[in-house]
Amino acid sequence: MDKIIIGADPFPPYQYINGNGKISGSDYKKIKKVVELMDYKAEFVIKEWSVIEKMFSEKKIDILFQVQKTQKREELYFFSDKFRDAITTIVTSINKVKFKRIDDIFEYGKLGVERNYQYGEIIDYIDKQNKVFFKSLNELLEAVNNKEVSFGVADLEVYKYLDQYNSYNEIEIIESLNFNRPLYVMFNSQELRDEFNIYFRNVKK
Repeated sequence: MDKIIIGADPFPPYQYINGNGKISGSDYKKIKKVVELMDYKAEFVIKEWSVIEKMFSEKKIDILFQVQKTQKREELYFFSDKFRDAITTIVTSINKVKFKRIDDIFEYGKLGVERNYQYGEIIDYIDKQNKVFFKSLNELLEAVNNKEVSFGVADLEVYKYLDQYNSYNEIEIIESLNFNRPLYVMFNSQELRDEFNIYFRNVKK
């Protein structure tokens, strides 16, 4: 049985290292199931995005999952069928203000984002002067909760998961600014991508 190496950044509840030191999460289980059906032995690497992205670019990792498409990535790599949609939200510590468009928030402050993270056009095209960059989502959310930055971007389900353990009492979700973000599985090999898609389509049925 051939081995393939699969990478992702920690993103609970989708993929993360649990209290027992084991990998868990809904996306992890789905990817693991597909790869096992393909008759490969899967080795998973769950590390911060900068680490696994570098490993992938150096072909030390065969597959990355839960990835946002960009023009540059599509020129270099191969993408699966859509893996799933994620809901991205804007959170804030500014209360009782209504926002209809994302541009409305900059009247009140800057937007916290994760460094080197791809959110899609809605966020990525915002001028850097309106952003504050953080190393991780945890650091970003702490800054919003402590009113060090007025707004932050987060995957809605990840935020809800982290809020259970951190109690971000000062943060509110701006539901009017929620948007869907399609996510994919990314490959160095077109042949492996095509094989994955065949089994993935059967799993989705």
